[in-house]
Amino acid sequence: MPDPLDLAALIRAGDRIAWSSGTAEPSALLGLLDRQLERVPRGSVLLNIALAKSIDATRLAARMRIVGLGGAVTNRRFQEIGALDVLPVNYSMMPDLVAQGGLGIDVALVQLAADGAGFNLSLMIDHLADAIPRARTVVAEVNDALPLTFGETSVPAGDVDHRITVSRKPIEVPARPAGDIEKAIGAHVGRLVGDGATLQVGLGALPDAVLECVAGKRALGIHSGTIGDRVAELFDAGVITNARKPIDTGKCVTAGLIGSERLYRWAHRNRGLELRSPRYTHDNLVHRQIPNLIGINTALEVDLTGQMNAEVAGGRNVGMVGGHGDFLRGCLRSPGGLGIVAMESTARGGTASRITARLSGGIVTTARSDADIVVTEYGIAELRGRSVSERARQLIAIAHPDFRRGLQEAAEAGLN
Repeated sequence: MPDPLDLAALIRAGDRIAWSSGTAEPSALLGLLDRQLERVPRGSVLLNIALAKSIDATRLAARMRIVGLGGAVTNRRFQEIGALDVLPVNYSMMPDLVAQGGLGIDVALVQLAADGAGFNLSLMIDHLADAIPRARTVVAEVNDALPLTFGETSVPAGDVDHRITVSRKPIEVPARPAGDIEKAIGAHVGRLVGDGATLQVGLGALPDAVLECVAGKRALGIHSGTIGDRVAELFDAGVITNARKPIDTGKCVTAGLIGSERLYRWAHRNRGLELRSPRYTHDNLVHRQIPNLIGINTALEVDLTGQMNAEVAGGRNVGMVGGHGDFLRGCLRSPGGLGIVAMESTARGGTASRITARLSGGIVTTARSDADIVVTEYGIAELRGRSVSERARQLIAIAHPDFRRGLQEAAEAGLN
């Protein structure tokens, strides 16, 4: 059967191509691109976070320069073949970089839901939303199985140049049970969250453990880069009401939905949910309007002065800048806000400490001047307003006991 669209004919030499990220990845269009790669002129690809493997990494890298926001999830396969050129940028900056031409996108491949006479972004708003009205060519994979969501999700029909139709379930990333360490960390973080707080949360077993530990709180709000199944569960249970948010009152605000069918059913035509661009969700000027904004992020390592690395481990890009600095800085601007970095105390099967004297590779994702609170299974370190020596004492106290002596010796030898 012939392909429904000659995608290769729409791409010109030197074009920058980008596609919807995360759960909105247009798998059918990427399958077309994969099959037609030999006819695609050489150019470049701009990758956000990818969850699927809809296109062969080796074949794509042979035709295109691969630039990615990091090496998280399936982006890692491009690094494994030496083809990933990382773009270290705060997530809040991406929409304007695209809109103002600093990272102009020539061909945008998007997954959309049909919505009346137009279309709906459905699951994810990232910089592709800014590319759609500006790209030379916009190709849509219109999926009738996507939820319709409110917020900045409307796409005029006239902005789409070509389309194919599909009917398939969105990519699912179900919540997984937390282990004992995640539960211990979640309990520590839970003590820092009061009634009426607004939460920014990441994804994975650790953030889910935190959300489980706040199930007894009241009138919580959500203002986050992404949300998953646990947020939907707490919303339906009446724990998350967004009633005390002075802006976006009564609404969960996020840029993306990454979860299971349960989350997507909850999101469909839900007036208690709005998807907004990262220029809004990650904006410090917005954060300062939300009292008691508590950001819960993680890091690969934190040094004894409070510098944080969320990108590189063992010389390999395994994370990304993302919204790490955006939200840590934003929570400091929020009246009563807290910027929490929650992480297991060790890595590599317990053979390495995540609290270190020096960051490996010298990679600093978030500056020590934006450090606030670090939590491990051993407790809470409060860094805001503390000197370097005071920070070192706090962090050593929550490091794994096997590494505390070495860290203490490094601190005594001198930190800058």
